[in-house]
Order: sequence, then C-alpha cells, then structure tokens
Amino acid sequence: MPNFFNPLHQPVPPTFQSQDSALSDACPTLVPPFPTNLPYPSFVRLPQSPPQKITAAQPRTFPAAPIIFELIGAPSRGMGVPMRELVVRSGCALERMLVGAAEHVGATMGKALRVVRIRLVISWPGYEHVDWSSSIELFTSSGPLTRGQLAVDIANAFHSFVMKSSTYPPSPLAYDWRTSTGGISFDRLVLLACWNVHDDVWMADVFVDRR
Repeated sequence: MPNFFNPLHQPVPPTFQSQDSALSDACPTLVPPFPTNLPYPSFVRLPQSPPQKITAAQPRTFPAAPIIFELIGAPSRGMGVPMRELVVRSGCALERMLVGAAEHVGATMGKALRVVRIRLVISWPGYEHVDWSSSIELFTSSGPLTRGQLAVDIANAFHSFVMKSSTYPPSPLAYDWRTSTGGISFDRLVLLACWNVHDDVWMADVFVDRR
C-alpha cells in the first residue's frame, strides 16, 4: 500500500502551516512537473504528453492556472492525494482531508476559459491509442464545482480508464506501464494536480507508487 498521511484526525502542526491559499494561483508554474522532488523513493511520475491533435490547434484562450491537491497535515507540500481515498470518502470527510476542498474552483476555471465544462484527457504511456477523455461539468445544481468534487471526478475518470485499458494490449515499448494483470492498479495512483493543456482540455499530474 502506498505511504500517505491520514489527515482525518490529525491537527496541522504550526511549522507546516502555509500562508498561501490552496488556490492554484499559489503555484506559479502552468505545466508539470510541479514539485522538484518525488515525495517517496517508490513514487514515479506518470509520463503523459498532450495529444498532438490537441496541441496542434491554435488556442482560443490563455491557459488557466493549475489546480493543486494537497492533504491537510501532510509533512510537506507536493505529496498529492491517493485516488483510492478520493473515491470512497464522503463529501464531509473530504473537507477534513483535502486542503481547500470546499473552494469553488469551477468558477475560476470557467471564467478563465469561458466554458461550463472541461475535457480531462488521459494519455497513459502505451495506451495512447485508447484515446480517452472524460467530460467534467464545472457547475452543478448546488453551484460551481469545488476542489473536492473535481478531485473525485478526476479519480473516477482514472478508475474508469484503468478498468477499460486493462482489456487492451499495451504498446510493447511501454510494457512496464501496463494496467493489465501484474501491472499498475488504480490503488497505486496519487493525484497531485490538474493543469490546463489547451482551451478546455485538462490533464492530471499523477504519481504512481511502484512498490
């Protein structure tokens, strides 16, 4: 099981409290990699390249700022959030777990891009031929999408991708990244950030625990 800090009943030590907002504006970089160091020796970053058919088109808008996902009480920034936790926690639990979970990031994303929904593209090495994308609504019946809701939507998209891609043969050149039997399972994935690739297209910055 990947190492992670359980924040649900853990106070935040003063030495770890940041004066920055959890809003994505606190991160000056618009494209990954966001942290300079991987949080654990067993972690590797999922190498994803934006599909050429998307980046080849002339952008209509400036990129929106990335959305960062951090655990409350984590010993350092840039550790990300285990996706398996995101899909099983209630909304109330997420607010005690995720920094800025209740912030309405959907309003910021929608205003910057002048859209009401985005496309999350997953370009997993060896499975580029699967051509996977998921539509995420930035506004719900209760208001703009929150950071917690966005994290859950991304985690659910990756869960669906792993389930589907495991039925496809991976490229021989990326066999180590296979999602089929003996390969990378969903519970090894850690969500770090979501960044705006092109217009309404976003991708997630993800760690994989290789243990």
